[in-house]
Amino acid sequence: MKKLLLAALFLSLLLAACSSDSGSGETADTAEEENSETAENENDTDTSDTSEEDKEVYSIGDTAVITSDLYEFDYEVTVNDFYFAEEANGKPMEDIMSTSDDNFKLAVADVTFKNISDEAYVPHDMYSANLSAIDEDGGEISYNEFFPEADEELAPGEEITGPLVYVESVDYADTFLLKFEMMSDEETHFELPNPNQ
Repeated sequence: MKKLLLAALFLSLLLAACSSDSGSGETADTAEEENSETAENENDTDTSDTSEEDKEVYSIGDTAVITSDLYEFDYEVTVNDFYFAEEANGKPMEDIMSTSDDNFKLAVADVTFKNISDEAYVPHDMYSANLSAIDEDGGEISYNEFFPEADEELAPGEEITGPLVYVESVDYADTFLLKFEMMSDEETHFELPNPNQ
């Protein structure tokens, strides 16, 4: 009887020890999983911050391949020149903006668009472009009036060159940013020095 009682006691101790190990094992596994998930989330955050910081900024003469955020096709943009003018394509600034302030000019980015997708499209209908000083809101966009070729269908492999025209104050910034696909994951920047400085 004593042997049977000792065996039962030993068995209950053994079961208690096993269930205790099992519980601590589960806790350890759960803690490991949580630590792993936290590390992955931190890595994801670090990667996105790094990719934002490492985003390439293009200059005059560079060609960028950009994906349309809304229409998901690729196109190439090359900024050939950037200058201030009183008129563009023979149209004076007074035709689009009545101002007597000499600090405002037409800011002209001479660009080449190339359709590198498999489908034809009308460029003005398919991309967004915004000009602003660094860390400032964008200027008034008025390039439809000055770049009529961009209102015509562009076949795959074809390219057009013309002016993107904005009304800007010429004396408040050293550098302007021409932004394509603004406020999307595909946002692409061309850094353009102020031609007057």
